[in-house]
Order: sequence, then C-alpha cells, then structure tokens
Amino acid sequence: MPFTLETMEEIASLHGEPAWLRKRRRSSFDAFERLPAPSRIDEEWRRTDVSGFDPGQYSKLEHLDGQKLVLPSTLPPGVILKPLRQAAQDHPDLVEPRLFSLVHADRDRFTALHAAFFTGGTFLYVPDGVVIEQPVIGQHFSHEGGTSVLPHTLIVAGKGARFNYLDEYIAEDGNEIGYRSGSTEIFAGEGSQVGYVAVQKWGRNAWHFADQRAELQKDASLRLFNVTLGARFSKTRVEATLQGQGADAELKAIYFASGEQFFDFHTLQDHQVGNTRSDLLFKGALQDVARTVYAGLIRIEKGAARSDAYQANRNLVLSDHAKATSIPMLEIDNNDVRCTHGATVGPVDPLSMFYLRSRGIPEATAKRMIVQGFFGDVLDRIPFEHARALVEAELEARLG
Repeated sequence: MPFTLETMEEIASLHGEPAWLRKRRRSSFDAFERLPAPSRIDEEWRRTDVSGFDPGQYSKLEHLDGQKLVLPSTLPPGVILKPLRQAAQDHPDLVEPRLFSLVHADRDRFTALHAAFFTGGTFLYVPDGVVIEQPVIGQHFSHEGGTSVLPHTLIVAGKGARFNYLDEYIAEDGNEIGYRSGSTEIFAGEGSQVGYVAVQKWGRNAWHFADQRAELQKDASLRLFNVTLGARFSKTRVEATLQGQGADAELKAIYFASGEQFFDFHTLQDHQVGNTRSDLLFKGALQDVARTVYAGLIRIEKGAARSDAYQANRNLVLSDHAKATSIPMLEIDNNDVRCTHGATVGPVDPLSMFYLRSRGIPEATAKRMIVQGFFGDVLDRIPFEHARALVEAELEARLG
C-alpha cells in the first residue's frame, strides 16, 4: 500500500471523513508530491542527513495506531475527548479551523506526508473555566515493524481552563523499524493553564518526525515537556507563539541518546506582543557513538516590548565518540527586552567522579548518579506527578 492518492482516499473512506478533511488531506498530498526531499544545503537540515530514509519502504499504515485513552475518574461537563477522526465528524466547528493551522502541511515534505496520511490521534477540548484535576493520557502503540504510525493530537483550551495532558508513544518491539510521527497542536485560550508532556519511546530502528506547536493568548500559561528516548533517527520541532500580553511558555526537554541514535531538535520562542515570557531548557546525555543537534531561535518582534526570553541547551557527553552540536540564536527587533541564551557541551566532571569513587562507589554507579543529578532540575519541572514518575522510570531503565 504505497503513499498514493488512492491510499489517501482509502483512509478517508474507511473512517467516513467529512468533505473538508478529505480536501485538506488532498492539499497536503499535493504539497508532498510538489516538495523536494530536504537537502543539506537547507539551513535547517545542514547537520541532519535523511538521504537514507525512504518513506515508501514503510507505506503499510497501522490505521488506528493502537490508540488508547486513559481518562480521569470523571470528566467535567462540556469536555470533549475522543479520537481525532471522530471529532472531525462530530465537531467540525472546533476542529476544522484549527487542524494543521499551526503545523503547516507545506513546511517540508515530511510534514506534508504526515498531514496527508495521519492515521490516528486525539482531540481534547476543555471549555471556558473548566478544570480537570487528574491528567488525561493518550497512548499510541505500534504493533508491527516495517509500517507507518502517524498520530496527531489537537488540544483546545478555553478561557481560564486548566488541565494536564500526556502523549505516550510506545513500541511493542523495542527494536522495530518503521516510519513514526507524533505531532501536536495546542491552542491555549486567554488565562488558561495547560501542562503537556510527550514521551517518545518508539523502536530503536525507527525514523521519527514530530512537530509540537502552541499558540498562547492573553495571560495563558503553557508548560510543555518533551522526552526523547527512542528511534534511530528523531527530528522534533518545538515552537511556541506568544500572541497575547501576559502569555508565559515554559519549554523543557530531556533526551538520552546511545548506540548510533541521532536526535535533532529545532525550537522557536516567538514573542509577537509585549509583556510576554518564555523559558526554554533542553538537557541531553549522549554515550557510545550517538549524535545530537540542537538549534533554537528566540524571536522578539517589533511590537513586543518588555518581553523576557531565556534559552539554554546543556549536553553531557559520556564517551569520547559521542558528539553534540548546539546552536542558540537570537532575532530581536525591539530594544526594550530581556533575553539570554547559552549552550554547553562537556564530559562528566572528573572531580565529581573522583569524589564519588573515593567514597567507594563503583564507576558505573557513580556515572549513573551524575547523570541523574544532571537531569534532576528538569525532572522537577515536569508539570504533573504521573508523567514525572513515568519519565524517571524510563531514565532508570536506560541508565541500567
């Protein structure tokens, strides 16, 4: 089943999708056919080689992507939580104006492919003033190697709404190969408070592409946390657009790369109006011959006076053959702002290792303790306990 127009129409027919969504898929497919594969002469892809990836090898689609929703004991009245394909039919007034309006299908060939062939995902709408005390969890499973699993999450927070959401991407076979995505669009309404965590645990031989984009209105607060552990190749964009005064975006991530894994991160903190704040901290550890690339941009637009923006990328290199590249960037069109950015790449501190070893702690245990301490301040910022415990357990497993 190749990635063809006929396949796309078959997906739409299988789920009885409305005409507007079929049209949107068709437009995305046209972009997929029109756009060239990313080249290393493109700035965003200079350090990221996708020449070995042919999505046509994985054109068998897992149509329902093994989705499972874990709900709180009760959902307040007015909350809509259902599979995205069903929400597109039942609530077009909420879904149609927003779906792929932040994650633009024509950004590159892989984004277009995702938009044309996405096979599952979740829609969450929380009305004005509604609070969900317990986290909402969306789990996405891949059951078979050599396939494509392309879920998409759409979250809409009404004025003053408050809740936490977890996306978990899980491979049943930790060594499976395939094409995977896990993209998310978040609309944070005025005064809303949204916590979002994505934990990526696809198979160690998978190719993974993801876009996580958020739009924040006046006085909205977003705490977005990304965890990348799986896939042989993973490219993730995390972008927040602050459109209303008082908006506050906290963007955090941890990643642990080992073996021959390659992780690429691009971030954007886009301050479109003044009196806004963003705080980004990405921390990663690398061992064996793993490689990571981080490139982040703080953009302060002309009318965004009195914006505060912080950006930091910290990398702990655990072997002589692992390599981390970090490129923090600023683009400031207003002189009444406060911005800082920075990056570090370095090995385990020999003095710390000596201190632990001198107290009888074996080398492997000492190194594990140092890595745990390195991640500790980020783990503490995960917005809710369930996700924090999950991430800590995953890191423990990776560290042995």
